[in-house]
Amino acid sequence: MKHSGLRHIGTIAAGALAVLLFAGLIPPTPAAASQPDSQAALEKTKSLAETQHEIVLLLLKKKDFEKAAAEANKIFSMQWPESQEPLLLKELLILTDLFLNQGQEPLALQIIGKNSSRFKKTASQVEILKQTGYIYKSLKQDEKALEYFQKARELESRN
Repeated sequence: MKHSGLRHIGTIAAGALAVLLFAGLIPPTPAAASQPDSQAALEKTKSLAETQHEIVLLLLKKKDFEKAAAEANKIFSMQWPESQEPLLLKELLILTDLFLNQGQEPLALQIIGKNSSRFKKTASQVEILKQTGYIYKSLKQDEKALEYFQKARELESRN
């Protein structure tokens, strides 16, 4: 692990978690379950995302970091219903931790920058701000890290 603020346990666990999440072992929300067509579409999206996640893991293993980042971004550009925001947040945190563990902090920041606008819930925004702070802390940019942790605290305390 690169820094003590890291909340995920590594590549194997991250891959296993993503497989569980995208394979549908976490039940869908009741609203999605009541609509068979949207449920089928969601299952297809989860399956595609699971495949995409595995592509990212393999590219990271090959140390092809730029391609891995581009492939990671594809997960977030899929058609996800709002109800899946917690799942996507977990994936964003897992992926950025994986890049961080490979010493690819700038790419982790790019992934966050490109995809953070998709997250509308305050709790998600707080987690993204904290993750950004952890990445800057890893880069030894303490002033930037402090700025992001303070933004997270401010946002969290308003709610």
